[in-house]
Amino acid sequence: MIDYGKTFKHLREQKGISITSAANGVVSKSFLSRFERGLSDISFDKLIRLLTNINISAEEFIYLAHYREQQPLEFHYEETKDYIGPKESVKRSEKIDHYLWEYRRTKTSHDYLNYLKIKSHYDQADPLTIEERQFIYDYLFKIETWTHYELRLFMATLDSFSSDQVFLLTKQMVKNGSETIDVNWNHQADFLYIILKAALMMALAGKEKELSTLIELAQQSIHNQQYLYEKSELHFLSGLRLCLRGAVSEGRQMVRKTIQVFKTLDAPDLVTLYESYWQSFLTANPAIVKSNEFKE
Repeated sequence: MIDYGKTFKHLREQKGISITSAANGVVSKSFLSRFERGLSDISFDKLIRLLTNINISAEEFIYLAHYREQQPLEFHYEETKDYIGPKESVKRSEKIDHYLWEYRRTKTSHDYLNYLKIKSHYDQADPLTIEERQFIYDYLFKIETWTHYELRLFMATLDSFSSDQVFLLTKQMVKNGSETIDVNWNHQADFLYIILKAALMMALAGKEKELSTLIELAQQSIHNQQYLYEKSELHFLSGLRLCLRGAVSEGRQMVRKTIQVFKTLDAPDLVTLYESYWQSFLTANPAIVKSNEFKE
């Protein structure tokens, strides 16, 4: 069990804040002392107010409490990587088996979703069934507040859905996840990643209207100058949109500029990736290749 009181005391003392100042307006000095010594529990509301008194966010506090107890919170970043190295094959097999065992043990929806998330990302030889995809779709569509868990679940399973389903779920994410987008930078980056990946799916499906909607959502979600890669991707997608609208010459020029940026940055993997996106787009939309502007 995590000793949150012990972590609170450590952080308070590290900041040079007296127990009197930390307790001010929230609890008595004696109650806070008991909490710090693990002798009393505390309500969530009061804990949040105490954290405000020592200038610590709830997210930082929970992370540090687990870190100090050597029980780091499980963070499934590896489940959303675009590439999986061969050395990870054993590890991913063990993960799938672990989550399947956990679900069979508990029979809970939460553990079933965890298993499907791992299976979808790691086990390409055994894709999600129609029933499994529908279970995830129904869960994501009905959830009223998208937290980081829902973002990661959608990221890991996005390729399993049809373009229509991805478009609807992405709009649902924006509707029900915007209130949590500023929790941290990773949350913002995942939010934007999903919108841009969904937009690429719309482009490959030749759905200009849906692509335009997602491009606008992506533009609204870029809050600062840190998203240089995302802005380049947005430029690329805007070029694809122009092509779908019939402005092939101008659209192709935007695509070429994006790829040139990656060449200038000496990023050969990105050059290869976006050239493949461009070829896939042309293959999926043969009318563009046949247009007079493309032949010029």
